[in-house]
Amino acid sequence: MDNSRIGEAALVRLLEGWCTDSRESLHRQLAAALTALISSGELPPGTVLPSERSLATALAVSRGTLVTAYTTLRSLGLVDSRQGSGTRVRGVPQPGVAVPSARLVSFTAKVGQQQVDLSSGALPGQDWVADVVGSVGPDELRSWVRGHGYHPAGLPPLREALARQCTADGLPTQPEQVLVTSGSQQALQLVAGALIAPGDEVLVEDPTYRGALEAFRDRGARLRTIPLREDGLDAEVLVRLLRSRRPRLLYLLPAVHNPVGVTLRPAAAKAVAEAVADTGTTLLEDLSTVDTLFSGPPPTPMASLVPEAPVLTIGSLSKLFWGGIRIGWVRSTAQAVRQLVSHRSSADLGSSVPSQLAALRLLDYVPRARRVRARELRTGYLWITELLAAHLPDWSWVVPDGGASLWVRLPGGNAVALAESARRGGVLITPGPAFSAIDGQTDRVRLSYAVGPDTVRAGVERLAVVWRRRRLRT
Repeated sequence: MDNSRIGEAALVRLLEGWCTDSRESLHRQLAAALTALISSGELPPGTVLPSERSLATALAVSRGTLVTAYTTLRSLGLVDSRQGSGTRVRGVPQPGVAVPSARLVSFTAKVGQQQVDLSSGALPGQDWVADVVGSVGPDELRSWVRGHGYHPAGLPPLREALARQCTADGLPTQPEQVLVTSGSQQALQLVAGALIAPGDEVLVEDPTYRGALEAFRDRGARLRTIPLREDGLDAEVLVRLLRSRRPRLLYLLPAVHNPVGVTLRPAAAKAVAEAVADTGTTLLEDLSTVDTLFSGPPPTPMASLVPEAPVLTIGSLSKLFWGGIRIGWVRSTAQAVRQLVSHRSSADLGSSVPSQLAALRLLDYVPRARRVRARELRTGYLWITELLAAHLPDWSWVVPDGGASLWVRLPGGNAVALAESARRGGVLITPGPAFSAIDGQTDRVRLSYAVGPDTVRAGVERLAVVWRRRRLRT
């Protein structure tokens, strides 16, 4: 047996949405959800589950609920428990064995009708984007339809336009240095798949973008973390790690960090870039959130500071225009782009041609879109902080340089447990451990402020009720 141990924060993330039926007891719903995870293989045989006490705290339920749920799993032969060694998954349900609920929990159900969602950092599209996308007419598309439609590196005119945009933003680029992808997440997956082998060491910030953690874990990487302070990355620690560890990959969000919202200062960026060049570590510079700055031009990309270093830069149109356009890119050397195209071609022959044509038109509106986004996001930030100061005055937060959400420090308590209580109280938030490679950040939550003032108000007011109830019980 594997005997790997899963922490309570990681298990709570897998259990997202487990409690959905007010007519059924909590222990039956929880047992059903755990059964589904065991059945799907997400909790493989040999996995040691968290203790009843720690998981009950994280799920914001009584210990008795956990005891009863674990007892149900033992009666089904799915787990066994031994004094001193905890509760361990034995295997999958046998055919004909009844599960403890008539309905399996849906882990894809996102938001109930009565719930307020402050958990997502995704941005709605700007209204005028529909007009620009709709302006791609049949005559323009017809010339491309006459061809095969497969462009693994991207449509040539879009690669040229993205190269011009990169150059305008301070990173001199030629079209052959650009690979068009179906969003920044695909770009992450491509880079991880092409560069990382099982066991390779990857340096990431703590906290960091959880989509990156998923991509690196899928490749079997060993993740080592660099602490992210409230005033930004600790560049001195990172430089020492680069020189002593020489990891395979360094992943950074230097411009409007997700989830914290800070931007790497120029002196720190230069020091890290020079260390990358000296050590030969590949730097994956994720600029997918750069267009959410509250003010000022985008910071100079790190790739331009050390042109000779192995740097791959990720960009996206999702935050600026609309996530549904599904256009991102990787900018690197022409040789690195060819390698990525070769890797991509085994599974994907290119992004949607109509989406790329729409993206080509949208790039003409970058200055306008940045002004509108900055105004919208700055207004949202000021609104949520005003509400928090009024309803949750003991909460504090990092003052961001941009972004769509606030990184909040709780004055006490467990963020995972608070998120569970909040969900049952009608508001969805994301607890800090979701952004941590080491299940840290247990006193932090991320709150979106890009969902409109009415939604933000309703969410904060419900959070305040949940917080008061939890404080009264402690």
